[in-house]
Amino acid sequence: MDNFLQELVSGATGQLKLHILLLHFFAFLLVLIRMAGLMTIGPVFGQRIVSRNIRVLIAFSLALVITPTLNLQSQMGFQKLDANEDGVLQKDEIPKKLQSKFRHFFEDQANGQNGVPRADFEFHILKLKLPSTILDFVWLAVGEFSLGLVLGTGMLIVFSGFQLAGELIDQQTGIALGEISNPGLEINGSVTGQTLFMFATTLLLIMEPINGHLMLLGALIETFQTLPVGEAFVTESTVHLLRDLVHESLILGVQVAAPIIAIMSLVALTMGFLGHTVPQINVLVIGFPIRALVSLTVLALSFSGIARKFVDLVPMTIDTMSQSLWGG
Repeated sequence: MDNFLQELVSGATGQLKLHILLLHFFAFLLVLIRMAGLMTIGPVFGQRIVSRNIRVLIAFSLALVITPTLNLQSQMGFQKLDANEDGVLQKDEIPKKLQSKFRHFFEDQANGQNGVPRADFEFHILKLKLPSTILDFVWLAVGEFSLGLVLGTGMLIVFSGFQLAGELIDQQTGIALGEISNPGLEINGSVTGQTLFMFATTLLLIMEPINGHLMLLGALIETFQTLPVGEAFVTESTVHLLRDLVHESLILGVQVAAPIIAIMSLVALTMGFLGHTVPQINVLVIGFPIRALVSLTVLALSFSGIARKFVDLVPMTIDTMSQSLWGG
């Protein structure tokens, strides 16, 4: 084995082979880091119910499959951006946050270039530069990891809207008192919130026409079309998009909990009148069972509407996040 390695690296040809192997391994490592961002915090993949070994295996397997297709990904990205199909990207065809990368093509008119040709846009592993220091590698890794992390965070923010709705429902129905006693059920937080969160996770896995978790992976893989490995970054517009998603999540939580909040207000008003007109009835004793029964009935009747709202919101959110990361 030692003789084989010595023969492999001996001479100029051996050094060139070793350099190419290092470039391919470095590209694979950056792809792995980008996929690891989604596996860290994304819905389904980033949940505690999925063990770390499974997450690492998924990210490693995806990196093995994606790395050989990096050149093909950049070709697909060029075809998407080349609207007039003339083989050259004009300035108005390039997303604004990518124009700085190709600024010299438009500033230097002496060479007769009127756009970015395919050869200069497409990614080639041989163009990838190995980091000279650990800090350079850490900086590249942070950029790659942030893409998957931002995409997973965006979807997790949407899911948090269901947890907020569960908290509001439990506060109105009295189920929140169970969080104080917690009779050995090992349940932390809102029971209804966790139920709605798992319901949303189930919808994500079975939604049509394509499963939501596959849409998430597809959105992250599409980032390789315009952001090759080593050039990943998160812009200010993406951070603003996450802020807007928090706002949408708050609205979603209120919309899901609104029917039960309205019904609970009517139940509280009815129980108040009943307590004044028939003082012999212990309102506290019969109030909690009635609230629980009514809330569960309304929640069961609302599941179809909640599912439709979620199924409509997920593709739109993934598409918006994808366009922001992709460069659109």
